[in-house]
Amino acid sequence: MNTHRASMITRVGPLAALSLTAAALLALALPACSGEGDEQQGDCPADEEFYEREVWDAFASMTCYGCHNPEGTAKATRMILDPDDVAHNMEVMATLAAEQVDGASLLLLKPTMTHPDGHGGGMVLKPDSPEYAALAEFVARADGSFVCEDGEGEAPSCEEIGAGPRALRRLSHVEYDNSVQDLLGVSGELGAQAASFAPDNVINGFTNNASALTVSSLLVEQYREAAEALADHVVENQAQYLSCAPADGQSCAESFVRSFGARAFRRPVTDEEVARYAALYQAIAPEDGFDVGLRWVVAALLQSPNFLYRSELGEHQGDGVYALTPHEVAAELSYLVLGTTPDEELRALAEDGTILDPAVLEAQAQRLLADPRSERTLSRFVDEWLGVSLLPIVTRDPTLYPEFTPAIRAAMLGELHRVVDDVFRSGGTLAELMTADYTYATDELAAYYGISGGGEADAEGFKKIPLDGETYGGLLTLGAMNAAHAKPTSSSPIHRGVLVRERLLCQELPPPPPSLDTSPPPVDPNLSTRERYLQHSTDPACKGCHELIDGIGFGLEHYDAIGRYRMLDGVHMVDATGEIVRSQDVDGVFDGHAGLQSVLAGADEVGACYTRLWMEYSLGAEIGGELDCVEDELLVAFNDSGGQLDALVMALVRSPHFVIRGGGATVGDPGDPGDPTSGGTTGGDTGMDTTGGTTSGGTTGDPGTGGDTGTSEGIEVEVVTDSMWEQGECDTVHVHNVTDAPITWEVHLALGGNLTNYWNAKVTPDGANSVFVGEDYNAIVDAQGTTSFGFCIEY
Repeated sequence: MNTHRASMITRVGPLAALSLTAAALLALALPACSGEGDEQQGDCPADEEFYEREVWDAFASMTCYGCHNPEGTAKATRMILDPDDVAHNMEVMATLAAEQVDGASLLLLKPTMTHPDGHGGGMVLKPDSPEYAALAEFVARADGSFVCEDGEGEAPSCEEIGAGPRALRRLSHVEYDNSVQDLLGVSGELGAQAASFAPDNVINGFTNNASALTVSSLLVEQYREAAEALADHVVENQAQYLSCAPADGQSCAESFVRSFGARAFRRPVTDEEVARYAALYQAIAPEDGFDVGLRWVVAALLQSPNFLYRSELGEHQGDGVYALTPHEVAAELSYLVLGTTPDEELRALAEDGTILDPAVLEAQAQRLLADPRSERTLSRFVDEWLGVSLLPIVTRDPTLYPEFTPAIRAAMLGELHRVVDDVFRSGGTLAELMTADYTYATDELAAYYGISGGGEADAEGFKKIPLDGETYGGLLTLGAMNAAHAKPTSSSPIHRGVLVRERLLCQELPPPPPSLDTSPPPVDPNLSTRERYLQHSTDPACKGCHELIDGIGFGLEHYDAIGRYRMLDGVHMVDATGEIVRSQDVDGVFDGHAGLQSVLAGADEVGACYTRLWMEYSLGAEIGGELDCVEDELLVAFNDSGGQLDALVMALVRSPHFVIRGGGATVGDPGDPGDPTSGGTTGGDTGMDTTGGTTSGGTTGDPGTGGDTGTSEGIEVEVVTDSMWEQGECDTVHVHNVTDAPITWEVHLALGGNLTNYWNAKVTPDGANSVFVGEDYNAIVDAQGTTSFGFCIEY
């Protein structure tokens, strides 16, 4: 049944309640759902309710209003919005929705950059996004073509069965290495094959989104090379892996396929599969011997989609409901908590089916949570949730910050991981994490911060140290948070404000308009960082978006570019007062890190955001539509627990979604397993879709497949993927001058698709590369300075 619900994560707010006059205007502005008069049709909400909830609150109040306001860059257009008048906004957008250009609604063409004249703000909606679907429904409601479907004959909805759709999930690169290590007992370079793989795509900050984990032809080749290297290891150490004598030949090979294959596939191997792999062995061994035959069997098993993908498809129970098999549930639990293949105990419980007993399943979840390996899963989530994965390589001026060493960077990550893990393991809450009055630090890191004390050190030298809260104390004061979100030579209110908006409030910010100069304010010793950035609040072209960001970031101005507390910004006293506007329930002024964290710690929307992002990471899917009911259930459990960080794990394990699925479309389908006799060298048993794949997401370097040969000497390039969807991506490129002299910069990038939009730069093709140079206002980057530009591509 197609139903619509209020999103737990509103993009902005609060909004004025609709008055009777406003309701009358809405009735005039927008036709009712097709049906009798203006009555609500079926289970669909009324038009005004739908608009406010699914269009205005969900995205338009931020994505559109930032430019389409009386002072914004789109002030001369026909779409001028008012944050306090939802009825007016609906009337304006309904008028534009009804206007057609080449048979399509103007309201859909503009934000997707498909209008013949383009869009001043660039692409701000992805055509395959939930936001676009909501806008398309609004257009249909506006022109009277919308019909409220009753869902008859469709797969059961999430609301009906409490579970989302079936899925196939390719192992992320982290899961691949973990699985190989536990399957084969290898370590070192042999257990870190994925370090050389093409990077996993990044969706909303996470590298494990199933729909984005496509397999390019390059990755197919890398899978083959890794499988062959691992197969060589098995042959060289076959006594460790064989329970039979090689002299037995074919029967030994078949025995190996059954035992090793069951562990690799995370389920029993069928007789048909045994016969296929035995045929591969038999095609090779008579001429080349047992060892060579075994090598190619192992290589084929490790390239099979049954190893590279984990199944959550289930068995049909009727009426579109699928029950996950015991082996699927065991794998689901193991990867959720440990990020690796099931151990012997889980496999045994799956084999006899007792893993499906709710009490047994919960007990196993608790057992795995007590396993030290669960710490790495939590740490990986934390790194991607809070955007600190690149801390080891972020650019910081070595002449200004020589003390920001690799050891300090690593210690900062260790500190963050230990603080979160401490709160998680102790049954602590998100509010306690936000305001924690202690940290974990090595002696070197403690001296770096200027703090002391603590008890006995752990094996890596970290001590638990109490904090006074005046300089350090709470999540947002940890060194990793502020050092990862800064500029090469200074703090950055923008980076830190975006961190809070997008990762703690789940309010996704639109990219800047293509025509806007987004270069940071030039360094001026006569001005503090805050004073330099205040231009955003006075420039109408910037204010619409930066009032959402800078006021938050100013609250963390006591922390410099490398995460140390300071009273002075150069010679200027730090002013860390700030303000949050257009949120759901935390609007207001605050003073410094303590005030900011106190406001956030008690906010329902922060808890809802944490729940959503944890779900996105844990389920490997963007939340919305088919997973809404699961989000609702977990959010209730999270709130009922008082916001305990560990509550979500058990809530998910107890949910219907963990053991059943609806019969909706799968994601990440690897296709036909194919014929293993090919050895996997050209796809064969991998059965992979080789059409996808570009590199992405916050890495230093360039997107796509090419290098940056030709880039100006003395320039370091940092490419950050701002958004990615099935058909393309939009990136920001930071151009860092690491020399002591100005440089007229030039950046060469091999793009992973066709260039559709770019800003703050000029571009010309050069063979396989695109050559970017600055506009007149940013063509020269100062000594030790930074400028930036951006672009969008379609794959």
